[in-house]
Amino acid sequence: MNASGFRRSGDKAPLALLAAALALAAFAGGVWVGYFQTFPFYTIRSAWRTLDTLTTLPEAIPAFNSPRTAEWRWRPTAFPLGRLDAHRIQLAEDALADPILLVGGWEYFAEHCPGHVGCIAVEYAGRGEVRRVWPYRPEEIARAAHPDDQPHEHGFGFSFTEDVRVSAVSPYPNGDLLVVFSFQESFPGYGGVARLDRDGRPVWYRRDYSHHRPRLTADGAVLVPGMRIPVAVGPIDFGYHGRSGHLVRLNCRRPMLDTVRVIDGAGRVREEISVFDAVRQSRHARMIRKSRNPCDPLHLNSIDVLGEDAGGADGLVPGDLVVSLRNLSAFAVLDRRTHRVKRLVRGGFVEQHAVLHLEGSRFLMFDNLGMDAADGGGFSRLLVVDVADGGETTIFPNAATPDRLRRAFFTVVGGDAALSPDRRRVIGTALQSGRGVEVRLSDGAVLAEFDSVHDVSRVEWLPDDRTTHARRQPLQGVRYAPEAH
Repeated sequence: MNASGFRRSGDKAPLALLAAALALAAFAGGVWVGYFQTFPFYTIRSAWRTLDTLTTLPEAIPAFNSPRTAEWRWRPTAFPLGRLDAHRIQLAEDALADPILLVGGWEYFAEHCPGHVGCIAVEYAGRGEVRRVWPYRPEEIARAAHPDDQPHEHGFGFSFTEDVRVSAVSPYPNGDLLVVFSFQESFPGYGGVARLDRDGRPVWYRRDYSHHRPRLTADGAVLVPGMRIPVAVGPIDFGYHGRSGHLVRLNCRRPMLDTVRVIDGAGRVREEISVFDAVRQSRHARMIRKSRNPCDPLHLNSIDVLGEDAGGADGLVPGDLVVSLRNLSAFAVLDRRTHRVKRLVRGGFVEQHAVLHLEGSRFLMFDNLGMDAADGGGFSRLLVVDVADGGETTIFPNAATPDRLRRAFFTVVGGDAALSPDRRRVIGTALQSGRGVEVRLSDGAVLAEFDSVHDVSRVEWLPDDRTTHARRQPLQGVRYAPEAH
């Protein structure tokens, strides 16, 4: 500063240096927070996800996304409100051979569960008469969370009622339900598993990373897909390969590494089998590099157990596990005792779901994207694969399938298959189209059609002129229901 009290221009240098130092410190802090994912990383990410959800155009969001942020999720139909069960189930024969159970959730089956937010499931029998309902009680389920809960990152305003979707349901012989949930706008998007009694009240609820299609065993245990999420592990190395010595890596900082959880009747985890480690330690390890998503390398979506008649090919032993790995377009047979991969099967199926042991060396699945142009292309299908000779047979749709059913039987994500108790029929459900069929395995003949249509007159976020007719919701599954005792 000079004698007259004015600052010389050169004296601004310290301020500029201070500003630069602060900017550098802020940048370094941001890098630190982003790399090590410390506070306030998750708060900022949740805020960003919330903003992104509110500003994304409907055409860019999948049709099964959160209903609270996507009015268009409910597809309009020509069906007037009332007598919706007649539209939900249409029979080609006199009656259902076995009772069946349609999966529901928030604002599903409103007319059958008045006073609730919907039915979590409805059971039908005979000519489509309602035999039982399970009211959906999301607040009670949320309060029953197990002490072993695992952390989730939710967008702002997360609601267990409105942002939780029922992913799968399996009925117990006594009338209880095993239910798997998924979370919308969350990381991870998997909301855990619960056992509900006949009135929909929770017996237990594990708010963990259980997901997709569970399997009830004869001894009352539950086999359910789960996962581990390492914290800031960095790329996973598979070792050096080839003459060049390149390091093979799975480039994701927080990958979702699939497991099989074995849960007892009280909701306690008795065993956890790492499917990711089993594949990584097998001779098929390098297939993981071909995954469609390095942060979800396997995408385990179903578990089955080889039946007593398993055989006809190497590695098929009764009691071993069958796991469907969507992101590899493959399924694997795991040794139940050693957890090793005994077989890994690929074929003409693409991003399949619900791989079930049918008999001997034959497996049934819901094949999402494997139907090629020679078969009429552009649709999902029910496929039987024989691992003994590699043969593949499309059960449905086939040449006799009406064109309207072909068009309706398609979903990019999700999808399910359920075998009848006599193993002669199968129900296939296409999640996104909200449709399903029961067909005869011997010839693919359609025995029943299912349509996920629902009364929307109480849906507050729909304008009045959009609530005069039923709307079609995604269909998470149709199950065969055992006789309760």
